[in-house]
Amino acid sequence: MGINLSELEIEKKRLSLEALRTKPSRESLDILIEAMKEESWRLRKTALEILLEDYQPEEYMERLIGLLYLGDNAGARNTAIEALTRLGKKATPYLIKAFDTDDRDVRKFIIDILGSLDDRRAIPLMLKALSDEDDNVKVTAVEHLGRVKESSVTDALIEILKGDDIWTAYPAADALGRIGDRRAIPYLVEALSKKTLRVPVLKSLARFADPSTLSSIVPLLSDASKTVQEEALKTIVKFYHKGVQPDLILNVLKDFYDDDTLFDICLKYAWSNKHDLRISAIMLLGLLKNERALQPLLEISQEEEYAEDVKKALVFMGKARPESLLPLFDLENAYYRRFIASVAGEVGSGLYSSKLIDYLSDEDGHVRAMAARSLSMIGDTRAVPYIKRLLQDPYEDVQEAACEALSILKEGIEINEVLSWLGAYDTSLRRNAARLLGLLKIGSAIHELGFTIKDSDASVRRAAVEALRRIGSEEAKRYLSMALTDEIRDIRVAAIYSLGSIGGPDISELMRSLLHDRDDFIKVAAIKVLGRLKDPSTLNDLISMLEEPNGFVRTSAIESLSVFKDTAAHEAIIRMLDDSDMEIKRTAIEALSGYEPAHRRLLQFLKSEEWILRMAAVKALGRSEDPLIRAELESLFDKEEDPSIKNMLTEILHVKRT
Repeated sequence: MGINLSELEIEKKRLSLEALRTKPSRESLDILIEAMKEESWRLRKTALEILLEDYQPEEYMERLIGLLYLGDNAGARNTAIEALTRLGKKATPYLIKAFDTDDRDVRKFIIDILGSLDDRRAIPLMLKALSDEDDNVKVTAVEHLGRVKESSVTDALIEILKGDDIWTAYPAADALGRIGDRRAIPYLVEALSKKTLRVPVLKSLARFADPSTLSSIVPLLSDASKTVQEEALKTIVKFYHKGVQPDLILNVLKDFYDDDTLFDICLKYAWSNKHDLRISAIMLLGLLKNERALQPLLEISQEEEYAEDVKKALVFMGKARPESLLPLFDLENAYYRRFIASVAGEVGSGLYSSKLIDYLSDEDGHVRAMAARSLSMIGDTRAVPYIKRLLQDPYEDVQEAACEALSILKEGIEINEVLSWLGAYDTSLRRNAARLLGLLKIGSAIHELGFTIKDSDASVRRAAVEALRRIGSEEAKRYLSMALTDEIRDIRVAAIYSLGSIGGPDISELMRSLLHDRDDFIKVAAIKVLGRLKDPSTLNDLISMLEEPNGFVRTSAIESLSVFKDTAAHEAIIRMLDDSDMEIKRTAIEALSGYEPAHRRLLQFLKSEEWILRMAAVKALGRSEDPLIRAELESLFDKEEDPSIKNMLTEILHVKRT
């Protein structure tokens, strides 16, 4: 690989600038200001950081503003803008003074900078800029006044809105909505008469959501401009989301349109290719409560990204008129039956209970599962005998849904009956009995569940472990310890995590003993539990796991050690940076991200040929304030070719993407 002379020259200049740190002088200041005119971003950035750290603002403020005049040097102007912005309110008086210039670009830059500072002292200047001779300056001032949200500027913005200059009236309409001063409402309504202002005015009226303005907005659903129609529809729905009563909205709509016309307007946009417009149209179809919308809404629900919006619309219709949804239960399409079952649960009307009970025998397992869940949401305990049958359903996800439903409808459950199922011949019934006892957290069932730990079927034993975890008592721990000798590894692992979730001083000792198990998966589970327990007495045991031959064991040990705020733990992780295993190195690098003393040790990985190590190092070092580390990250930014690492560096260094 050849030497890049240009890069060497830039680095040489950068190091010369670094030599000026902590040595402020007039000569050094001159050099730094000149460096801000350099083509290299790294040189400009280095000069900027030294300037902000080593000098008082009054020493260089006017010279920074002077860089704004360099129309042929965008880099210098951008660096000056960044510096002035970072100086915050300290820059305000200087910028206000500098606004008195004939250079319109500089005036615009000044308004932009002041607008980002949120300094009320700049408001008089912003108001002055509203009459600037340059349109860009005026528009920029209007936009920033909207962000200030200062009601004292309302009158000035209203005057602009009332004027004939569309160039400034457009952002003024938007700004008035953002400020939120209700004095603007009648003027915004009046501005709807101007075709070119309707879109921004509608957006602002949506922010206020004043019911009295609906009669001015609704007619625009049939405006000559399709864009205005769309904005009007979205505005009406925003009124609903902001708490305006749906009946009030509906009454105003019906003052201007008959039911069929409203339906046709909404249906047209419900099939639009614009995402936010479709969502608004779907919701408005629900607000209309027109039963003609049921079938189209169901069709739209098959598009996954709109299913929840359709559900909200149908739930609204169902809550208003539960009987209107009843015909949907008889559809042949299994997806539709599943969907309407979920809607029925959200509506929560007992009117649907008999239909949902019928669904418990549906040929589609998803329908059966959803029906069980929805019946539990309705709270109809009459469904309990029918849901019990699903505990022996051919599909386990249906069985799980039945258990969840029964655990909610617990008033209809006889615990002694559930306990008797633990001895049933049918495996699924035993498994679901254990599952249900856990969901109900029946502490008195621990002894019976303890016997189930030795069931002949592994799935039953697994369910018993989960049930004991949910109950979580000291007695439960005793039975869970028995599961540590199960012949199935997954059950032993589940028991380890269950014991860890219950916790207690005895668990650390138990986990420590499992570190010597012959099965590496058991070791990993024990290591992770010890990390969660954060017991300092187990620190050396975890460190010893770093010597294990299995890489998964070592990475788990590194992750668990990283939670200890202990020098010995961090030093042990640092030693793993020399491991030959790439994944071990990556895990160690990320584990050291919060340990400042190790950060310089991680710099070597910024130059690694392995992108995964460079990525880990960038993640770990990204929050460091160490100037050397920041410089190395900046250097990597100039050279890095991997897009994922480049993007991460961009976020860390706040560099604008080119």
